[in-house]
Amino acid sequence: MKTGSLLLFSITFFSLMACGGSDMPAPMSAEERLALPADVAMGQALFRECKQCHTATPGGPNMIGPNLHDVVGRQAGGKADFAYSTAMKRAEFTWDDTHLDQWLEQPQALVPGNRMAYRGNPNPADRRDLIAYLASLSEE
Repeated sequence: MKTGSLLLFSITFFSLMACGGSDMPAPMSAEERLALPADVAMGQALFRECKQCHTATPGGPNMIGPNLHDVVGRQAGGKADFAYSTAMKRAEFTWDDTHLDQWLEQPQALVPGNRMAYRGNPNPADRRDLIAYLASLSEE
């Protein structure tokens, strides 16, 4: 091929490649995700961040935070083998979807003075999916 033909071929080839659509869908917004059912697999992926301080396996150890296996339905601050802050010991609620959502959004707003270093997640779809994952670990 002559240099001019090679240049023309290259320009045409790359121009056509640029016109092709991507096989990857655009990421969904939080609002679009909320319109779909909760995604337990996404919640499990999000839980990777939580694993820095928590386990979630049956009989798993407590770490900086308590083991979260079977947390849904548990009294807040009520896991007998974990040393909770005074604020958590005084909490008078059971972990349900509503309280978990509030906690994951802003832990200090729900239980002022707790020791959890997590600042919260403003994304309601992330919180919903993480709660679905935690609920899937419940033995109820």
